[in-house]
Amino acid sequence: MPFDTLTFRYSWRPYQQRVLDAIDDHLDDKRLHIVAAPGAGKTTLGLEVFKRLKKSALVLSPTRVIRDQWIDRLSDFCDGKEVSNLSWVSKSIHEPKILTSITYQALHSQLSDELAAIEDEVEALELDEGVTETELSSFVATLKSNNINVIILDEAHHLRAEWWRALDKVCTALPEIVLVSLTATPPYDAEGHEWSRYEQLCGPIDEEISIPELVKAGTLCGHQDYIWAVDVSTTEKQKVKEYDDRVSTVCNTLFESKEFEEIIFAHPWLCVDFTEQEVIRAPEIAIAILSFIKAKNGQLPQGLCITLDLTESDIPELGRHWWQVLVETVLFSKTFKHSDAHKESVDQLKKQLRASELLYNRELSLERSRRLGRSLSQSVSKVDACISLHSLEYEQRGDMLRQVILTDYIRDEALVSGIDTGEVSLGAWPIFKGVTSSSTISSQIALLTGRLSIIHSSLLNKLLALVDSGKFKAEPMGNQGQYQKVTGPLNQLTTAFTHLLMVGQIKTLVGTRSLLGEGWDAPAINSLVLASSVGSFMLTNQMRGRAIRIDKNNPDKVSSIWHLVAIDRKSPYSGWSDLYDLRNRFETFVGLSEMEPKIESGFERMNAASFREVNGVMPGDPVPSNNSLMRSRFRKITTLGHRWKEAFTLDESARVVPSVETPTIPSIRHYHIKHTLKYLLMQLGAFIGFAATSILHFQPQNTSVLLFLLSFAFLGIMIYKLPQTIKAVRILTKHLPVEGSLKQIGVALAESLCQAGLIETSIRRMKVNVLAGYDGSFYVSLTGSTFYESSLFSGCLAEILAPIENPRYLVVREGEMFGKKRDDYHAVPLKLAVKKELAQIFFKSWCKYVGPSELIYTRSPEGRKRLVKARMKAFSSTFRRDVKRQDRWQ
Repeated sequence: MPFDTLTFRYSWRPYQQRVLDAIDDHLDDKRLHIVAAPGAGKTTLGLEVFKRLKKSALVLSPTRVIRDQWIDRLSDFCDGKEVSNLSWVSKSIHEPKILTSITYQALHSQLSDELAAIEDEVEALELDEGVTETELSSFVATLKSNNINVIILDEAHHLRAEWWRALDKVCTALPEIVLVSLTATPPYDAEGHEWSRYEQLCGPIDEEISIPELVKAGTLCGHQDYIWAVDVSTTEKQKVKEYDDRVSTVCNTLFESKEFEEIIFAHPWLCVDFTEQEVIRAPEIAIAILSFIKAKNGQLPQGLCITLDLTESDIPELGRHWWQVLVETVLFSKTFKHSDAHKESVDQLKKQLRASELLYNRELSLERSRRLGRSLSQSVSKVDACISLHSLEYEQRGDMLRQVILTDYIRDEALVSGIDTGEVSLGAWPIFKGVTSSSTISSQIALLTGRLSIIHSSLLNKLLALVDSGKFKAEPMGNQGQYQKVTGPLNQLTTAFTHLLMVGQIKTLVGTRSLLGEGWDAPAINSLVLASSVGSFMLTNQMRGRAIRIDKNNPDKVSSIWHLVAIDRKSPYSGWSDLYDLRNRFETFVGLSEMEPKIESGFERMNAASFREVNGVMPGDPVPSNNSLMRSRFRKITTLGHRWKEAFTLDESARVVPSVETPTIPSIRHYHIKHTLKYLLMQLGAFIGFAATSILHFQPQNTSVLLFLLSFAFLGIMIYKLPQTIKAVRILTKHLPVEGSLKQIGVALAESLCQAGLIETSIRRMKVNVLAGYDGSFYVSLTGSTFYESSLFSGCLAEILAPIENPRYLVVREGEMFGKKRDDYHAVPLKLAVKKELAQIFFKSWCKYVGPSELIYTRSPEGRKRLVKARMKAFSSTFRRDVKRQDRWQ
């Protein structure tokens, strides 16, 4: 067996050693899930895990290049040996060895012929082909017969739903198998059920090596994100206006329609005998109906309002969101029992909505249009943005510029057909054409895609000297043949173009994300322009990873990453959809704050004041003001290295920690402060009353006697009420700081997770941190624990603070607010709600640290009633809390 002969020939970096030291603890569930940023040595870590497990392993990778890297990296463990000739290594699933490295596609026999015709293996992987039971059985039999007990998933985020299900079945069929998942970009932004499926297969994230950790270690360079805004084109503005007009027309027409009003008022929930269970399952429907009735100045149904514990002021205004819910309910919800006449009206409404392009299949687009959103994200105005950014970067960096502009499509139709329609689209060819036509260094700009590659004629011989020239063909382009269209083997072209970029003979390379995204390595890149519409965290982070690698030839390298956003400021809804997508994209990666020396995730760290809402309204003309701000910041890019070092001025154990951001303080704080102050005031009142009575009775003649009587009265009351007074002062001390109640909730959660055995680190070693944000929000995290435990804590805390959905248990505290009876509801986290015993552990900690409450089991008839009230508060505009995860360096 080769395991004893494998020894890593170098020293492990501190962050790698930290992960390796914790491996045995994480393998209790036969799952190891590691997130490692680009440059962290993910493959090397995987090989060390393989060595320590001492079991035959199958490595699955998304591309052939990454598959081969697993074999090549063995050279770091086999001193002086030619790793390609090792007898215990294989690249074929049909001839597995002790270490077998294959692609995900190789599991699926039906894809083998198809793959040969597809250049982009990542695109091939996204073919969501089903895995048959026969193939699955054959694969399981292969694993068994070859004693393969470890499966390593490299870039596990590539797995599609079918692959998740298939591999989950494999792990079920082989319960002793160990699954190791390695990824740089877990699908944090996946839908809830998709993330659950991913986590069910790979297990919770055990360890994370973050980008800031690598910047601190000098493995990645200092960098900053910038936002460049453009006005959408006249044609796109017209599309936005037409869409907004169609939506307004539909909503206004329905609002005035007596027929539509009759349909709404015929809903069963407006009758006396509606059932609460139906409302629990779909509370948004009830809110939408009530919003419509309120807007019509109709009589609100008291039965429904009382059941939902809502007053008229709690019901939100009938905006686009509630129109979307209302019309969807009318069209598709089974809660309606349409009469024959109403069915005919609904069918007619569907036809009108389809004719207005507001309904496609069962997708209604009143609140937002995905088609229009895609159009804005692909705005042709972004071509001009690329031209501006190329000029700005060259002016700042000069000969040191190594720029890459990535986009989604080539868009060379006009070039291929020779017909100029006058319409330009966002793509690699239009960007290349626009940048070269205005640049002062047009001879040093090139285009590289899977189908079209162009280089300046002055560089053709240098390019051909780097490839097997006999396999290549060049065709002059341009009026004077100043450019050459080059065709030949793509892998050689990519290598040659990359070399020319690295040595500076190409200063700007335009390409597609599918070719130059994941897996492509050019450490000299210091400027990246993301002219891509992809909002996914995975792809965005992969592309960012191209620009943040260190360059041995440029030790002072700092990189700029430009995000483009197209805006129609005249439309308060649709015209800002590209910005909203950009905001979501920023939630999932960590970077340097522009407000203070902090490292955190979220759009707010950019301090993009031009895009900040004031009283719910966007500013008048944000495009020039934003770009002016970003330009001035970029001019100071040489200070980035120092700013990163300043942000790292914490103790050596600092790292990126999962946090929970909440914009409000739970009303528990107000309750405790109010009642504690009331008690202390009563104490003071009793003392004053007693003292006044004594003075009137004894009528002392001098000041010393008076002071003696007052002191004696105060001391007597304090001794008599000492236990209650101490308790009151303690509660006030805990909850009086703004963040007090949040900290108490966090401490209660941490203690209950420890007592339940879900966190193994001692409670004495851990600390609940509450930090104030720039906008009045707060960030809560757990430090002193493992990454997994911090992540578990954050997930549970988010459940507690977020709007109520459908938990098994609730903690409820009755109280008053502004003289009105209010109940404060919080969910018991799912991890602590699976059993009554665990829920009781959480409840006891809650009462101990937060305050007296009641534990409600929501699956009982009485519990369902309380759940209805809790859920309705979640949808009330008055009490809504937007809680989200945010990662921070601390």
